[in-house]
Amino acid sequence: MLDEVLSVTELREFVTQTLSYAYPLVVVEGEVASFRVNQGKWIFFDIKDSETTLSCFMTKYQLKTVLEDGMLVRISATPNLTKWGKFSLTVKDVELAGAGEVQKAFELMKARFEAEGLFEIGRKRALPAYPMKVALITSTDAAAYNDFLTIARDRWPLATIEHVHTHVQGLQAPIDIVKAIRGINAQHKDIEVIVVVRGGGSAEDLQAFHHEDVVRAVYASHIPVVVGIGHEDDVSLAELAADVRASTPTDAARRVFPDQKEVRAELTRAQSRMHAALLALLQRCRQVMLRYEKGQTRFFLSISHRLERSQRFLQQAFTDKMRAWSHRVVLARTVLNGMDPTRVLARGYAIVRQQGVVMRNPEQLSPSSPVLVQLQQGSTELFVKEMTDEQRIQTNLEFS
Repeated sequence: MLDEVLSVTELREFVTQTLSYAYPLVVVEGEVASFRVNQGKWIFFDIKDSETTLSCFMTKYQLKTVLEDGMLVRISATPNLTKWGKFSLTVKDVELAGAGEVQKAFELMKARFEAEGLFEIGRKRALPAYPMKVALITSTDAAAYNDFLTIARDRWPLATIEHVHTHVQGLQAPIDIVKAIRGINAQHKDIEVIVVVRGGGSAEDLQAFHHEDVVRAVYASHIPVVVGIGHEDDVSLAELAADVRASTPTDAARRVFPDQKEVRAELTRAQSRMHAALLALLQRCRQVMLRYEKGQTRFFLSISHRLERSQRFLQQAFTDKMRAWSHRVVLARTVLNGMDPTRVLARGYAIVRQQGVVMRNPEQLSPSSPVLVQLQQGSTELFVKEMTDEQRIQTNLEFS
C-alpha cells in the first residue's frame, strides 16, 4: 500500500470506505453552530466543543425537532470525506442533549403545532364508556407497562389489551411509536382506544414524545388516543395532541377503564330504581283499571237505560204508526168499495161494451157489431137494430 501511488480521488474514496467500514454510524454530542437551510430542503450546520468544529449535513425532512445555534445536541451520523477534502458528518437523526435545549425546542414546536391546530380542544374525541379492546404502546421492560396492566385488570378485567412493544427513549423510540400507531390504525379496526405510556425521566429521556412524527401520528389516528408520559408535572407534545392526556401511566388506566366495583354498584342501584319504578307502574295500572271498571259500569248502566228508553219510544212509535196505517187502510177500503162496479150492477145497472170499449152514449153503438152487456149475475150479447130518431132519443134496446 505504501508503494502504491493513488490519485487524489482514489485516496478520498479509500478514506471514505475505510471510515464507512470502521464507523458506519457514530453518535456525537456537541453544540450547534452556523445552522442554515439551503433551498428549503438542505440543512447545513456545525457541531463543536471547546476545541473542534465538524461540518454536518442532512435533509430537511429528516429533522423532526427545532434546531438553533447554541443548542446542545446528540447526532447519529456517518463520517465521510467530501470531494473538496473536507471531513464532514452525514446526519441521520438529531436529539437534543441539554435540558435547556429540550425546553426551548419544546416551546418553539408547541407554538408551531398550536398554530396548525394540532392541539384544538374541539377535535378531541370522547373515550368509550366500557371499552372491550385496547392497544397499549410501551416498552415491556418499562415500569409503566406493569403499572398500567395492574390498574387495568383490577378496574376492568373484561377488556382485552393488545400490547405493542416499542422503545420509549433514544433515537429508535420515535420510529417504533409512529410505526405502532399507524399499524394499529391500519390492521386492527376492532381496537377502541390506543394508549401510549412511559414512566418518568429526565427531559432528554422524554424527547421521543416531543418528536414531530410522533405528535403527527397521534393527531392523525382514526382511533382515540390516550397519552400518559412521565410524572404528574411532565407534559409532552404528544399528550397535547392526544384525545385524552393522562398525568401518569396509572392515571391513563383509570381514564380508559371504568371501575368494575362502581359499575356493579350502579347496576345494583339501577336495578333497585327499576324495581321501584315497576312497582309504582303496576300500582298506577291497578288504580287506572279500577277507575276504568267503575267508569265502564256507569257507562254500561247509562247505555242500558238509554236502550230501554229507546225501546219504549220505538214500540210506541210503531204502535202509533200501525194505528195510522190501519185507519188509512179502512178509509181506502171504503173508497174502493164505493168505486166497485159490481156494487153498481147489484142496483140494476149494466155495463155495455162494444169491441171492448165501454159505451156511454147510444150514438156510439154500431149495428154491425154485437154489444156485450154485463149484469150482476153474468153477461149477454145483444145486436143493435136500426133506430128511428124517436127511438134513438129514447135509447130503447131490444133483445135478439
